[in-house]
Amino acid sequence: MGYFNNLKRTGVIGSTLALSLLLSACSTTDGGGLGGTRFYSLTPVALGAETNRTVANPNLRVGVGPIGMSRLLRRPQIITRKSDTEIAMAEQHQWGGLLQEDLSRTLTDNFSGLLGTENIEPYPWKFAFKPNYHVRIDIDQLDGELGGTITLKARWRLMKGREEIRIENTTLTQPVKGKDYNAYVQAQSEVLYKLSALIAKQMR
Repeated sequence: MGYFNNLKRTGVIGSTLALSLLLSACSTTDGGGLGGTRFYSLTPVALGAETNRTVANPNLRVGVGPIGMSRLLRRPQIITRKSDTEIAMAEQHQWGGLLQEDLSRTLTDNFSGLLGTENIEPYPWKFAFKPNYHVRIDIDQLDGELGGTITLKARWRLMKGREEIRIENTTLTQPVKGKDYNAYVQAQSEVLYKLSALIAKQMR
């Protein structure tokens, strides 16, 4: 009898465990991501329908990168700032890929829209590609408060051919039009557009 009672108890435990795993699996599909985690990407604002794009300039060739980032920005979690000295890392709100690649794509597309050329290559570009301009950007800060303001601090260097024509430290801000992470990431995209427009003026 003890043997059969053990079998019954084992069956009950196994059924309970299977039900728990099923409920857990169901919960991971709710909320738009793994375990409820949501994933985000930046948007090249210059390619948006409401943005006035520059007329075609097919002879202009631009190289973008390398794009450097502070160590803080290399994390998969989206960073927000509680104060000047305290930050928060959102475990359930993360970048959908590598932020460095997302930054490179967004800036490259912004320059394409602003300058009216498709001849833009992210670093590293092919040996045969000879850019008229080459911009390198190091981003030290790209964060802020939910429902507050995004601050972008960047150092950039612009080359024309082999001549260095501009070196600047730039600080830009952008209001966050909402208190959720979608609005937060959109504001980050918009402040990157401001930086792209600032640099693009030097290439015209």
